[in-house]
Amino acid sequence: MPRFHHANLGVPPGLEDAEGAFLVDILGYRRIDVPADLVGVARWYEADDASQIHLSTDPDHRPAARAHTAVEIDTEVESRLRAAGISYRTTGRDGLTVLFCADPAANRWELRIAS
Repeated sequence: MPRFHHANLGVPPGLEDAEGAFLVDILGYRRIDVPADLVGVARWYEADDASQIHLSTDPDHRPAARAHTAVEIDTEVESRLRAAGISYRTTGRDGLTVLFCADPAANRWELRIAS
């Protein structure tokens, strides 16, 4: 049976710190060490459930128009997005609130909040 391990997202050079801050401060990931051969090329972040987001520096990064990463998240994410000045769109149904936003590299996120 498959189990999600990580998503790898592209980040333009120069946005690595801003992208990392989004993952840590907004989404609640924590930065973890990468293998020695990936230092300076990639950054890894991990959630409490051990799922990860990997960031790879990509000088040709072009965010997808529709593709996105979806995560279940806590109810306070909306206030963190507002405080950070990150715009988002809200939708939902059947007790589920869904926020769509973009990170600093313009990668799309679906933030799912169950009531």
